[in-house]
Amino acid sequence: MHNRQSAIIPFIILLYFFFHFISDLFYFLDFWKVVSQVIKYFFFTGLLYWIGFKIFQKKDHFTLAFSTMLFFFLFYGVLMKTLVAIGVMKSFEVVTTKLLLSYLAICLLIVVLIFRLSKRKVVNLLRFWMIYCIVLIVYDTAYLVFSKKKEKKYLTEKRKEEEIKFGKKPEIFFLLFDMYPSDSALKKYLHYDNSALNSFLKSKDFYVTGDARSLYAETYFSLGSTLDLVPLEYLKDKSIKSYKKNLLALKNVKHSRLLEIFSTSGYDLRNYSVFDLQDQSSPLSFSMKNHLDNILTSSTFFNWMYYSFETDFFKSNNNIDLGFLKTGWSTKVKSDVRFQFDEFNKIVDNFSVSHRPAFNYFHFNMPHPPIIYDSAGNELGIRDMYSFYGYERATNNFLNYIKYVNGEIKKMVESILSKIGKNVIIIIQGDHGYREFNNRFSQEMRLSIYNAVYLPDFNYNGFIDTMKPIQTFKKIMDNQFNYRAK
Repeated sequence: MHNRQSAIIPFIILLYFFFHFISDLFYFLDFWKVVSQVIKYFFFTGLLYWIGFKIFQKKDHFTLAFSTMLFFFLFYGVLMKTLVAIGVMKSFEVVTTKLLLSYLAICLLIVVLIFRLSKRKVVNLLRFWMIYCIVLIVYDTAYLVFSKKKEKKYLTEKRKEEEIKFGKKPEIFFLLFDMYPSDSALKKYLHYDNSALNSFLKSKDFYVTGDARSLYAETYFSLGSTLDLVPLEYLKDKSIKSYKKNLLALKNVKHSRLLEIFSTSGYDLRNYSVFDLQDQSSPLSFSMKNHLDNILTSSTFFNWMYYSFETDFFKSNNNIDLGFLKTGWSTKVKSDVRFQFDEFNKIVDNFSVSHRPAFNYFHFNMPHPPIIYDSAGNELGIRDMYSFYGYERATNNFLNYIKYVNGEIKKMVESILSKIGKNVIIIIQGDHGYREFNNRFSQEMRLSIYNAVYLPDFNYNGFIDTMKPIQTFKKIMDNQFNYRAK
């Protein structure tokens, strides 16, 4: 095979990687995001290949080695899951540092063996790579064109709700605190009494539930059903892959019925959540807007290597400096929380009754890990943020974080009622319960959520202690706006 002909093989492998991605997730794709990812992958692949091509004299040998390692790099996660499926590994989460090092050793062995092969064998292997990937591309193209994707019937697209003639239009604050459990769950499983916050809110005429529960223990599904005012039927459909269900839930949130009702009835939307809502992207640095990108990169070797070192190496070596992690998740969350509080204060301080009313959705990544602060607002160390020290210390840090969050909730409520007045609706809610250390807790804890509601006329008729999020918003619509959502 001519050198120039063999040079296209790495790019055919890369092309198959994207074809497979596109054919599988066609209905969820953002065209320009896909284009940017393709350009980025092709550029770096081309750069590495060009450098190697200039260095090594045996061009075909190098191309074969490069193509083989590229394939393993792109589909490493798929290979790990295959090992789970055939019983070689118990769980694909058990990706240890030793396994990753053994992968590198195997790659080096492949390189050595390939460089010792005869020219004829190398040419035949290169032809095999080319034919193999072309066949896969043709298969995925046919799959895209001819298959009936079952997820299509569940897609929530932009829709127009009928305008509702609301009488009074109070300002609405939906303050969601991620992973905030109910009072009963905190008391039963973590022996924590949350009555101080409840007493404060009741003194402000809130209705506070004690045993509210989400329908789902995942943020995607919890908010997808809450804002779309319906249970998610596709979660029962076993033919739809789990990551596609996540993407369907993001569609539920973005084009949710609740937000469309308010927007068509004279409300502005202010989005300070982790989601894209209607035509507004999430303003947060840590958000769900890159979920498609994460699905794409989740199978690559670098993603698995990072996960392995985080879980297998750093947790078992307490003397390792983890300062570099401050540039990651915890830093993003800390920055987002500061931004959200600043924006909240601007909204409340600059409020005017002459402005259009707004639905203000704040989704705080608290008290969800990383645990940024203790009860007094002092920043914790990296290992405490990521719960590296085990159950007892992690749950103690979590409860202290709840105390900090409760203090912020009180400040926000006081600020709203003193500066805006009582013509407001305030929903303070969790999306799911405590999910760390799953072997220690039942599903009851994972589904439990904090839930408290303030209505301007205090009409809490039909509110119950075990209220679901869908019920909360439907009762608010019914009691406050005389609108019965189906």
